[in-house]
Amino acid sequence: MVILDTGFLSSFFKIRKLELILKALGVKYLLIPATVYEELKEAKFFQEASNLFSFEEQDLNENRFVLVKNIDLSELKNNFFIQETSTLGCGELGCFILAEKSQEIILIDDQKAKITAKDNGLKAVSIPAFLLYCKRRNIVSLEEMKQIINDLREKDYYEFSDESSRLLLE
Repeated sequence: MVILDTGFLSSFFKIRKLELILKALGVKYLLIPATVYEELKEAKFFQEASNLFSFEEQDLNENRFVLVKNIDLSELKNNFFIQETSTLGCGELGCFILAEKSQEIILIDDQKAKITAKDNGLKAVSIPAFLLYCKRRNIVSLEEMKQIINDLREKDYYEFSDESSRLLLE
């Protein structure tokens, strides 16, 4: 199981690569908190993506592989400082709660949220780190990597640092 934040899920949905996450991490489904689901409902592509989501584990299958879990944001107060989380979105906070309970990794694209997660003992991975993992394990070829990077730039306006680009494309 792996937990996805809104931005990460959105980015990989836009480039039609959500299944890459399943393949790379060897999981059967992706997990999101209901707070991420609520944020995604505001996205222009939500209607197109809505068939991917299930609220019951028994309803998951190869086409419906994103499980939505209800969470209680008030649980966050127990282990996180208010100043750490006050600038983060509900989606990110929901991911923290799920990760705290399950000890699963969070795929997250927001740098501040990633740092906050790691500072609180949670495992958080960015888009460049995930893609580097895919490259190093030969899950994605150099040509596929070039296409993914290009698609993220064009379809999601995602920009890689010079160092990240170099590591992914060398």
